[in-house]
Amino acid sequence: MRAGLIKFFVLLLALSACKERQPRGVIVKDSLPAMFPDYSGVTIPPNIAPLNFRITERADRVVTVITGKNGNLKIVSRDDRVIIPVHEWSRLLGDNIGEALRFEVSILADGRWTGFRPFRVSVAKEAIDGYLVYRNLMPGYQNWNKMGIYQRHLSSFDVKTVIDSRLIPGTCMNCHSFAGNNPDNMVLHLRESYGGTILHRNGVTEKINARAGKMFAAAAFPSWHPSGRYIAFSVNRVNQLFHSTGTRRASALDLKSDIVIYDIDNHEMKIPGQLSCGDRFETFPCFSHDGTRLYFCSADSVRMPSGFNTIRYSLCSIAFDEQSAEFASAEDTLVSSAVTGKSCSLPRVSPDGNFLMFTVSDYGAFPAYNPESDIRIVDLKTGKCFSADSLNSYDTESWHSWSSNSRWVVVSSRRMDGLHSNLYIAYVDARGVARKPFLLPQKDPCFYESFLYSFNVPEFAVKPVQVKAYEIAGVARRNLSVQVQAGSSH
Repeated sequence: MRAGLIKFFVLLLALSACKERQPRGVIVKDSLPAMFPDYSGVTIPPNIAPLNFRITERADRVVTVITGKNGNLKIVSRDDRVIIPVHEWSRLLGDNIGEALRFEVSILADGRWTGFRPFRVSVAKEAIDGYLVYRNLMPGYQNWNKMGIYQRHLSSFDVKTVIDSRLIPGTCMNCHSFAGNNPDNMVLHLRESYGGTILHRNGVTEKINARAGKMFAAAAFPSWHPSGRYIAFSVNRVNQLFHSTGTRRASALDLKSDIVIYDIDNHEMKIPGQLSCGDRFETFPCFSHDGTRLYFCSADSVRMPSGFNTIRYSLCSIAFDEQSAEFASAEDTLVSSAVTGKSCSLPRVSPDGNFLMFTVSDYGAFPAYNPESDIRIVDLKTGKCFSADSLNSYDTESWHSWSSNSRWVVVSSRRMDGLHSNLYIAYVDARGVARKPFLLPQKDPCFYESFLYSFNVPEFAVKPVQVKAYEIAGVARRNLSVQVQAGSSH
């Protein structure tokens, strides 16, 4: 009871203090405050966690006033960190959907108050999917087996483990993918100690042997068909190349790659001849929103590893028939590497079917290793390809995905320090134009200064992953797998 009364009077004091927006005697500068993360001018969803930030110049105390159309919130910080109360922030967002919030920041240093030019944060009308699932791993290659897949509740700072190396040691885990942003249908690939593909569908979790017939490797890099019956995989033989000179530390080499289709109901891996050509590399499949086409990346084969920096992939598509699980004989080229001089990878179609987002780099299939890698977008109605300038930086942009309503994207970027990949979220309007991205908010704005893991393979989810980590680990540890039969497709 006493604690509740104390909280009430503190809140009452804060609200009454809002009448005095700036400290007395403040000197206002015509510049924005130096802060991290930089949230000035961003567009955010109405269901995102507080945008906590830190002043990056000396600040003994910080006063922040956030103003909306129905009032304001005043936060008085006794250090350089601005921590916004979750409940008050949620109220502000709810009251200002489709509007903008005004941030006024003043700092106390050396006994003097300094104010800064206010900045705005726009609150979009469209919400974001409630969850974000991603992989954390260290950028040092010697620790490849210390990683995990986690889910973050985007309205709060809650993080839960989907699966990590503590439960299945010595295992590389990646390629998690959901059918239609819904983890009720989920696939996850494991390598090394407990190798296999974990498939969770219709409440059943099983481990399949995703290598059948004459496949030269296990299937990876999945894309669900909208029906939930098929999963397109690429089959890749990948090696790493470590550079002894130059600025690049390493490259991933796609020595050989094909595309296959897994028929879940029949436990059959179909190997289409059009997409398993010996003289070409085909990788990173992605079904269209209606399942009638498959997008993928294709390149003429080159001698590896000597030709690692000459291989360039074009962005292609091919018609797909759901009933027969057959592909058309002819494929289309959306973006030609011969024309652009760039290599395409990681195509992802917006759920509304209007846009396709992908990466371009100087060469190769794995943009996470290339600092020049950028995001581009294809308007699927017009065929026009354009650079998503607001999403790009001076360093690597790679893994990305769309929200279920096609209004939000998340991009893995190394722009912060050139080593660690972190997640940036951006609003994309109906024309395919992306707004200024914002760094995934954390409870402590100093989080990124000490967190040693990279974020990659981000996937939006409309609900949390229901299958428990111990259940995934138990299935992974079993020796028996569902045996997949090899089939053919034309």
